[in-house]
Amino acid sequence: MTDWKPLPGGLASDVRHLVAELRALKDRAGLSLAVLGGRTPYSKSSWERYLNGKALPPQHAVISLGKLADADPARLVALWELANRAWYDHKADGADGAGDADDVHDRPSEESTPSTKHSPATRTSVSRRFGRRQLIRTVVALAAAVGLSVSLYAAFGRHPGAHTDRDGTASTDAARRQLDVNCFAAGCTGKNPGQTGCGGDAWTAALYKVAGVYVELRYSDACKAAWSRISWGHPGDIARVVGEGGRTYQNKVHYDTDTFSAMVAAPSPSTVKACVLLTTGVHACTAPGGTQHLTEPPNPPTTSVTVGPG
Repeated sequence: MTDWKPLPGGLASDVRHLVAELRALKDRAGLSLAVLGGRTPYSKSSWERYLNGKALPPQHAVISLGKLADADPARLVALWELANRAWYDHKADGADGAGDADDVHDRPSEESTPSTKHSPATRTSVSRRFGRRQLIRTVVALAAAVGLSVSLYAAFGRHPGAHTDRDGTASTDAARRQLDVNCFAAGCTGKNPGQTGCGGDAWTAALYKVAGVYVELRYSDACKAAWSRISWGHPGDIARVVGEGGRTYQNKVHYDTDTFSAMVAAPSPSTVKACVLLTTGVHACTAPGGTQHLTEPPNPPTTSVTVGPG
């Protein structure tokens, strides 16, 4: 079992509860950070931050780990809903954040918005928010008590901009669930590898390092599709995948150090390459993918790595 370091003192209780659950799932399934990075669309460094309370994991990351650990997806969605609200409420109240916040750059500053702290509309909104939160907590408790496995998506909706998984239903066969995909070849074009299940069997078919940034060509045999992933990057760096006929998709690092692009159809890795465009203007690409499963990039160097080996 991992020798976990205590979570940051400023974490809201609902965020702490979610992280504790994710740690327990990782330990129960015997998964290392390397395995998590290889079997989900999220890198080792991202999982290190999620599991140590430095960044709030996307909803899809939570569901992905739940699938690998054969956990109830409905309960995890409910826990994430609570943690997501607590994370942003905590910041809105001016409390110290617990590490890297996601999507903070999309939130308006106090100086640019009129103050409504004491308005009746704000009080009503706060009342509804806490009523909704209590409802979610009640469902979580029921799920834990009686093994409730109904989907919570319809009941609570989706947080705007959150990553969601189209396969929200648990299967009785954990191994089969890990390979559940809902697109194939051309049907995967332009889609998120995690939301389609294509990240379940993904492997690195090509790898290149430029200016300290790694760019990988990730490939799914089950989906016959590929995408680009960069690690050790900086906000503004771009991951780009180039497929047959020059079909291209890209995505930018918004915060942290890594991101991945949407997919292109690829009958084999040799028909695709992954590229990176850095904010410095440097542009580089991998060679077309090969047949060897390459070792993924190491975790970025840090003085505060707090999880066990892997």
